[in-house]
Amino acid sequence: MRANEFIVEKYSRGRPVVMVDIQPAYTPVETHYEYLEDVVHFLVKQRAPVLAYVNADETGLTYDNIGDDIIPMWNNLFMDAGYNRDQLIAAMEDVQWVDKGYGYLRGWMDSGVPAKHIIATIRAMYNQKVYDSRDLFGGDEEKRLEFLTPIADSINSEPETLIDDALSVGWVAVDQLRRYNNCYIIGGAREQCLAEVQLLMNAFNIRYTVIDSLVYD
Repeated sequence: MRANEFIVEKYSRGRPVVMVDIQPAYTPVETHYEYLEDVVHFLVKQRAPVLAYVNADETGLTYDNIGDDIIPMWNNLFMDAGYNRDQLIAAMEDVQWVDKGYGYLRGWMDSGVPAKHIIATIRAMYNQKVYDSRDLFGGDEEKRLEFLTPIADSINSEPETLIDDALSVGWVAVDQLRRYNNCYIIGGAREQCLAEVQLLMNAFNIRYTVIDSLVYD
């Protein structure tokens, strides 16, 4: 049984999909064709809303333009996989493209800050209606240091390190993301942008199922 046939049979249809960084800069067709073909078959069978996060030229992180590069890549993939234009339109009409930027949680992630602390900090920012961890507690340095010290201790570091390399969640529209509760997640990279999206979803108690065979490293 081909991988894409297994995917279609194993996972229930109609659940929304969150798709992370499946774009020319990271998954060029010439080296990822079989993977991309499996994703195409999966999306056709799902016929569900898709939230597609990308790193595009709007934020200056890749040269991929959503309209000029990313969407045409998908159009070509659908046609190459044997689907007609009506099937392409049906599968892609509910896709929301979001240029999310890159690395807004990665400083802490790459420093080894445990996920529970990143999630707690995201929740604190959301509750205080700020998008940057440097703005926690209204800029009150004493309260901020009190909050960050146990987090810094967990990685044998100083709180100032976490202040200098702040968390930022301004790119995520939480209400939009919540509409994809109980979704499937696909894309990558597994320990990078995909992991960032998972941390955000965990912070807001948004349920998801990762389809491991449709995740790239």
